[in-house]
Amino acid sequence: MLAAILFCGASVFTACSDDDDNSPAKEQTGTEKAKFVEHTRTVTKDLAENLNFTSWVTANTYSQYFNDYVLNNSDFQDAVLVAFATEVLKTVTSVEEGSELANQGYKTCATVDLTNFKYRFTMNDDNKSFDVTEAENFEIILNGTNPKTKELEKGMYKVTMKVDGTKMTRYLPMPKVEETVMEIVLGSKFQFALSSKTGTDTWNEDFSGIMHYLPAAGEADASKGYTADAIIKSNILAGTVGDKADNTQLELSITSDRVKGVATGKACWTQNSRKMFEVSVTEKGDNLGALGSLDLSKFESSASIFDVIGSILATRSIEEAKVTLLDDLTTTFSISDLQKLLEIENEYRTDGRNYADKQTIEEYTKKMNELVKAKMYCKATNQTIPMCLLTDQVGVDYWAVYGLKFSDEAEYVSLLSLLDRKTFAYMLNIMDHSVDHMQQSVIVGRQLIQFVLDFNKQFADSDSSQEAN
Repeated sequence: MLAAILFCGASVFTACSDDDDNSPAKEQTGTEKAKFVEHTRTVTKDLAENLNFTSWVTANTYSQYFNDYVLNNSDFQDAVLVAFATEVLKTVTSVEEGSELANQGYKTCATVDLTNFKYRFTMNDDNKSFDVTEAENFEIILNGTNPKTKELEKGMYKVTMKVDGTKMTRYLPMPKVEETVMEIVLGSKFQFALSSKTGTDTWNEDFSGIMHYLPAAGEADASKGYTADAIIKSNILAGTVGDKADNTQLELSITSDRVKGVATGKACWTQNSRKMFEVSVTEKGDNLGALGSLDLSKFESSASIFDVIGSILATRSIEEAKVTLLDDLTTTFSISDLQKLLEIENEYRTDGRNYADKQTIEEYTKKMNELVKAKMYCKATNQTIPMCLLTDQVGVDYWAVYGLKFSDEAEYVSLLSLLDRKTFAYMLNIMDHSVDHMQQSVIVGRQLIQFVLDFNKQFADSDSSQEAN
């Protein structure tokens, strides 16, 4: 996938810009296309030779264990409910007469303070039930297979979570308890660690992270906007899930101003001191908060995914987005109408799979090029390359493929003409080595989505007041 991104500029949204020809071309020697192709082939070969999926494989293992032994384990859910009930019963109080809660019909209130929910859940030998004890933080200790010995061992994995920082509250009806409301206390800072043992008594933090979330200044909730950031690290030791050690860092930040209708996002991923990608986006729209009202049930049908995404992107535009790969290849683009582009893309794919002729696909290509402006900059070869979509034949079908315009050529060059045999082979190497890990990620991801759907349904069914929910 990364090799493919190197060629297509890190975005499926690439198009001609009327202003690109006005940019002064830099003086360069040799064939510009040949320089770019040779550099990209070298980088792709380097990626293929130095693949390191250790963190990915380890993350899949954690996800699978968490799905099997925690999320889909009724014994764990019962243990958590007992712990929650213990805390809740300590805090039940009468609602103050004349208060807003009283006016809503509530008589009692119970507090669930997640910043002070400090219990350790330790899996028993039956690999299903849990012992519950008080602890310094929220912890889950799971049995699991030792990746070195391949033997099932007790207390192999540990999940640690801590919530603190500025406190925020939210009120929810208590399921199946009439006239009682829950005060949920959250914190602005969330920390976690996923640790494992490799045959010793020492925990190694394979993954760790810290996240911050705050509503807009002076606001009690995120209705007017919010800021959020996170740093997630991995530190996988050699000889655990593979021969290679792996250290990664993912940095994320998001700001949303729903009053002005502007949002920004940034992400940077570094692996073993090598910056793999960096992306920044500035977005405008009327419904930047649409994600909060998303109907999760639509995800039950893969055919409706485009409808879900379309509803989120309605009335939005991307003022500017930049994607940089390997601290070298930067694609800059803007999209005037995300929803329209998505609709065109969906129609194009449908017609294309029904053997549409070249003229039909050319119409879609023209429409997409009107919505998106993009260019690419390659730092290693000091090239600024305008981009557009071209209609080209792939086998018996016609596709909208990426086109690049080099400074010493008059026309845009189809991506297909840049894929020489060696580069294509390196790309196949990368995809072949990653396909199993991708398949596993899809499986555990769907399991997680299904859990969220089931949990959401159970909570909604537990209280008849849909307005309150």
